[in-house]
Amino acid sequence: MPAPDSSSPSASRFEEAARRIEAEVKRLVNNLNDEVVPALRRDGGKALRAAADKLAQLADNLDRSR
Repeated sequence: MPAPDSSSPSASRFEEAARRIEAEVKRLVNNLNDEVVPALRRDGGKALRAAADKLAQLADNLDRSR
């Protein structure tokens, strides 16, 4: 099977779309690393403590209902 002609308009559009997608994926990864991950690290402990408090309350309610 012959290789596709990379000089055709459709191949050129496909290559441009692939470049744009790759650039957007890189931008997304950078945003996750720069914004989301630090926020999760900063606020993750607070969320886990809140969940632990709610679980402790649930356990207390279960113990009282016996």
